[in-house]
Amino acid sequence: MRALPRPVIPALFFVLLLVAWQLVGQAVTAPGAVLIPPSTIVETLGQRWYALLLNAGITLSEAGLGFLYGSLAAIILAVVVDRFRIVGEGLYRLALVVYAIPVIAIAAPLTASLGLGMESKVAVAALSAYFPVLVNLTGALRTLDPRIQELSRVLAMGYTRTLLTMRAPAVVPALFSSFKIAGPAAFIGAIIAEWMGAEGGLGVMLIQAMFNFNVPLLWTVLLVATGLNGLIVLMFDVLGRLAAPWHDSAKEQS
Repeated sequence: MRALPRPVIPALFFVLLLVAWQLVGQAVTAPGAVLIPPSTIVETLGQRWYALLLNAGITLSEAGLGFLYGSLAAIILAVVVDRFRIVGEGLYRLALVVYAIPVIAIAAPLTASLGLGMESKVAVAALSAYFPVLVNLTGALRTLDPRIQELSRVLAMGYTRTLLTMRAPAVVPALFSSFKIAGPAAFIGAIIAEWMGAEGGLGVMLIQAMFNFNVPLLWTVLLVATGLNGLIVLMFDVLGRLAAPWHDSAKEQS
């Protein structure tokens, strides 16, 4: 008997899960029931697709800018930590303390100070995204093959030239691995910031659906946000393989 292909097993699992969800959701007929069938969610998606598209675009824009600023700051800080160990360690610990503050706690003062516009959402998204990049990149720079450093000494290469020509290409896989965490973190941070007050976005739709007891819309927004987060992870996974085709992760998928 031939074994089933690997993608078939998770596909069957999700099909069975959807069937069970549909049956249980149809069986629960109480008004305001939390569990609704997937068919109702699909119907709501068809009815509210334009509003979902507009608000998803707003949240993605905020998350994208926040991811860009947060990742850029993390890359610069990782280089500082690597180049100036004493000062860098202090900055690294400070970054850890800032990241330890719950996002929802820091979103409120940022919204109060920066206003209800995009600026506060971008700031929260950046704070959500920077730390995974900082940790991965700092660790990758510190654990590189020592032969790289030896070769740079033999060739009499300075720090900057070694970093750009030899060390930076070696840490590309670790950088894109961190992006797969930082991207969804920025997206979630933008949604949390929208809860504090915004003119649009998926976070606003979630709050409105919750306060209006609109359970179908609440589920629809949740599934749309989950799907977008999954696409963000998939995007960085593909980009990482393209950027580092020599890495083992890219070879396993080829």
